[in-house]
Formats: sequence, structure tokens, C-alpha cells
Amino acid sequence: MTSVSITEYETRLYWQGERGAVLTSDQAPPVPIGLPLNAAEECSDGRWAPEALLVGAVEGRTLQAFLDDAREAGVRVLFYQSTAMARLVSGGREQVACFTDLIVRPHVAVGSTTEAELARQLFAALPTRCFPSSMLQLTPRIEAVVEVWAVTRPSNGGGALRTASVSPDADGFAPAPGG
Repeated sequence: MTSVSITEYETRLYWQGERGAVLTSDQAPPVPIGLPLNAAEECSDGRWAPEALLVGAVEGRTLQAFLDDAREAGVRVLFYQSTAMARLVSGGREQVACFTDLIVRPHVAVGSTTEAELARQLFAALPTRCFPSSMLQLTPRIEAVVEVWAVTRPSNGGGALRTASVSPDADGFAPAPGG
């Protein structure tokens, strides 16, 4: 009999106007994000581009997969540090942007030459069975809820006034802060 493990990850994204948003999860602190795909200008307020988060996710998943494999193979990891780089190519609004290169460069220290050879073998096997190879071929399913809000300008100079409610079959997300 085959055993299957299913893990669900859920995040929430709150748009903050212009190009800013906050990504939240029940398991981690909020992350400010911004910068649309191929942004011409730099963002200096500490926000992460969604594409950079993807590169970071690949780098982090590489670390976790290597550590799991190293533990199983009896390799004592004394030091691990890495950098990652991805190249995004897009031809404008008509063409879908795609990553052409995604390179993770781990720098690892182990306790012996035997462990070093095992570590090299573990890294050689990772690309075919580690995120993103196994996951980025997935096309996201978009299940949008779209509302119509009447936009009025209250005398106090505030923003939009919500006049419609979310349908009863909505997924239960709380409204965005201030929304």
C-alpha cells in the first residue's frame, strides 16, 4: 500500500493601493510585496517582488530537501549558505513571461571527504525531484470573487464606500485591513 501525505498552504494577500500589498499566513509574519513583473523602477520601501519570493522559495526548498537527504545519508552538514538567481524573459503584454534560468548556488561544508562526495551526489539528484522541477509545471487555478462597489467621495475626503456584500459561498477570508 502506498502512503500519501498531503500538506496545504494558505496565504492571504491584502492590496494596499498603488503597487503595494501585504502577504500574510497563519504560520509566519506578514511580508510586504510590490513591484509588478518587469518593473521599470526600483522599489525602495523594503517590499519583495513576487518573482523574488519565488526565487527565494526555490532556494529555501533546495536547502530543506538537501538537509533531509543529508540526514538520511548520514552526512553531517557543518555550514550551508547559498545564493540564487533567475532570469525572467518577457516580450510585453502579448507574451507570457517565463523564467529561462533558475540557478541555486549552495556553499556547503561537511566533516570528511566521504561526506563531501555524498553531498555532491545528493545535490546532483536534487533538480529532478525538488521544487521547482516538480511543481512549476502546475498552472494555477484562479477562483475569483468579483464585487461591484459604488465609489463615492464622502465629505471627509475618504475613499471608496462598499455597498455590496460577498456572496454566501465565499471562502471566509476576512476583509482587508481598513476595508
